[in-house]
Amino acid sequence: MGGGHLVIVLDRGEQWQVAYAILKGGYQQVRAQGIEALQKALVERVPWLSDRAQFLEDWKHVSVLSVESSRLPFWHRPGLLLIGDAAHVMSPVGGVGINYAIQDAVVTSNLLGDSLKQGKVSREQLAAVQKSREFPVKLIQKVQGYIQQRVVAAALQSDNPFRIPLPMRVIVRLPILRKFPARLVGFGIRKVRIKTASAVSQRGA
Repeated sequence: MGGGHLVIVLDRGEQWQVAYAILKGGYQQVRAQGIEALQKALVERVPWLSDRAQFLEDWKHVSVLSVESSRLPFWHRPGLLLIGDAAHVMSPVGGVGINYAIQDAVVTSNLLGDSLKQGKVSREQLAAVQKSREFPVKLIQKVQGYIQQRVVAAALQSDNPFRIPLPMRVIVRLPILRKFPARLVGFGIRKVRIKTASAVSQRGA
């Protein structure tokens, strides 16, 4: 990051996934500069991409992802339960969206599984799913918001050398804290596990 640019490179095994962050509403300006300008910006930030940036030959090779973070005040109505992105849209910061959607599904299975089999699910049971999942979602969205404002936005808006905020530098440098961000992203504030009975039922199926 730096100089108004932020590039994130993820090793997906057989391919590299590259994220190039821009300010909200800035896509048309970036596109107007041409695909060559994007290639150059990527190489300046990540020099070892110089032998493959040219494979971005057209804007059809680029997917635009709008950053949003929000959640519904109520996730349920009689006969209806919303989970995952339908209940809470997660920022792409940290890539936690799929993790929290799966956790929602596990909690839903644990709390409603037997009742769904019987065809009888009360509004109180639906509310219990939201009660169990809402606080973890709120917490990670606050973490995402902090990173978005203090790291991503700050790096994009400044032409000066960027400095990571002190709390994040402390976490990275102290071994006892270093694994915490990854665990928060991967598991949330607490691990969610499928109930044994549900697991046995799924194996049987």
